[in-house]
Amino acid sequence: MDIKLAAVIIHDIKNALGVLEGELEDMTRSPTREQALLAHETCTSLHEKLIGFLTLYKASSQGLNARIEPVNPEDFLNGLLRVHAGGRPELRVTIDRRDMPILGFFDENLVGLALEAALQNATRFARTCIEIGCVKDDAGYLAFTVRDDGSGLGTKEEKPSTGLGMELCRAIAQAHRKGDQCGSVSLGNRPEGGAEFRLRVP
Repeated sequence: MDIKLAAVIIHDIKNALGVLEGELEDMTRSPTREQALLAHETCTSLHEKLIGFLTLYKASSQGLNARIEPVNPEDFLNGLLRVHAGGRPELRVTIDRRDMPILGFFDENLVGLALEAALQNATRFARTCIEIGCVKDDAGYLAFTVRDDGSGLGTKEEKPSTGLGMELCRAIAQAHRKGDQCGSVSLGNRPEGGAEFRLRVP
């Protein structure tokens, strides 16, 4: 793992712990349901960052081994949305079921971790909606997509991303191998506006 990336991620986690500490301190004075929900959201985000960091560390030091199993993509995506903690209840998150295969072969825990990171990223930029989907592409790869209706790549943020999400997704994609074929990830702008994340596994 790149030392600079690790340092940035650890610093980001430290800051998140500071935010959580402040939110919990506020709750000791005059606890409200809104404060509890906010603290829970921060805790969930911190938990996901730690899992992502540890997974990426394992990938760089030991390598990731994908446990490939037959999975129904629609059931998998439905399950992903049920546990997704978006933090923006006004956002509409839907599943594009067009051309979705009945069966795919992938590690649902690793792919779920990657798509959750992509969903969190899309949540930061989307205006009104996010759409996720899964198709078999022309090369025979299973392609998962996360699309948003934001301003697209290059949008400036007050708090820049650590880069953990894409590094994690890349490691997860590359853990999926079939002969000489290997998974991949990409992030680009959509012609109609917004960004599209794509994770392909053979």
